[in-house]
Amino acid sequence: MILEGSFVIPAAPEHVWDAIWDVPTLASWVSGCTLAERLPGDEERYRVRIEQKIGLVRATFDLLMEVLESEAPRRILLKGWGEDSRLASRVSLTTAVTLEPAEPAATLLRYRHDISVFGKLGALGYPIIQRKAREVEAEFARRAIATLTSS
Repeated sequence: MILEGSFVIPAAPEHVWDAIWDVPTLASWVSGCTLAERLPGDEERYRVRIEQKIGLVRATFDLLMEVLESEAPRRILLKGWGEDSRLASRVSLTTAVTLEPAEPAATLLRYRHDISVFGKLGALGYPIIQRKAREVEAEFARRAIATLTSS
């Protein structure tokens, strides 16, 4: 499933870039993120836990996220994978984020997620998973804008 979108943040790209690399700040933008930490001794890999209610199912995914490429302050490419063993479900994703200067002191953030869901959760179907993903994306944008506007 491919999900793409963009939104404008009223902050300079360098400021947005710094916020993305601040793990607690970025984690606070993701609804349902209950854990986000850099792996000890590894600047490119992170452990993340996401808890979401999708349809009638509550899922908790423990993910390993890895930075594949980064070009400050313009682009980052991430890969992630993990599972919810209770639901016998797995997820893998690749996310590309680009930052482009916009209006004075603003940034156009573009994203592209390639997400695959397998197992019981995948059996819920594309429309339900897509709807939940869109809700999470909208909340991410709202929180990012609120954080960077107030700082």
